Amino acid sequence: MSLNHSIHLNSIKNARELGGYITADGRRIKNGVLLRTAYLNGISDEDVRQLREVYRVQHIIDFRMEMEMVGTEDPTIGGARYHHLNVIDPSTFPDREDEDVDVGALGLAQSVAMSEQIGAFDGRMYIGFLSNSSGRQAYADFFRILLSADPDRAVLWHCTSGKDRTGLAAMLLLSALGVDEEVVIEDYMLTNTYNAKRIEKARQMLKEQGFDDAFIEKAILVLDAISERTMRTAIAYLKKEYGSVVGYIRDGLKINQEEIDSLKEKYLIKSLQGEI
Repeated sequence: MSLNHSIHLNSIKNARELGGYITADGRRIKNGVLLRTAYLNGISDEDVRQLREVYRVQHIIDFRMEMEMVGTEDPTIGGARYHHLNVIDPSTFPDREDEDVDVGALGLAQSVAMSEQIGAFDGRMYIGFLSNSSGRQAYADFFRILLSADPDRAVLWHCTSGKDRTGLAAMLLLSALGVDEEVVIEDYMLTNTYNAKRIEKARQMLKEQGFDDAFIEKAILVLDAISERTMRTAIAYLKKEYGSVVGYIRDGLKINQEEIDSLKEKYLIKSLQGEI
């Protein structure tokens, strides 16, 4: 896996697409229509033009809580409809989750402690997102937007860092389209590739400040990185409770098999020999 999934937005973190992945039946996900990013506040004029004219974005889905959006609202992009789908149930997660913590306000040690408490490092946080009513509703609505969308124009989804709530949405969609689980995991782990420079800069800074290695690795996960264990734990939970990820989509999100088949017709094309 490499940066060949990039959508070339220079002002936005973790900006990539699902296009090009091969499914179990030998088809390929269409390029340029399924986009995932970090939040769009601060996007450059050139990147707005790219989304509007090259990708022809028709839907922008924001998985953040309202409190996260204050002062970092998405810009208006001509031709795109905006959707706010809050994944987090405030009663279950009264504090911000790992990728959204205001480290400057809380202090890094407190941020790491809070993230550990809500299960950000062992998969419990993801299980909470998938199992609470707010998360199920958000991800069900995500699928319904995709089902109603023009398959020749892009749908873009994001949270704050584009790694956790956004990563779960990508995992669910790739699974629904029939991509192998190991490829799904590899796509999830691309966050660490896209954020590699930021991660290394933070690691060096924390070392210089005298933090030990164990704390640094947790802090990195709070800031810009993700852990394979976290997603594998979430997928294992869905298999245990629903038989498979697709079982969760059908029974947990109430997206029926006919609708899953419709998604495949919309977003899959015949693969060319030798493509990756």
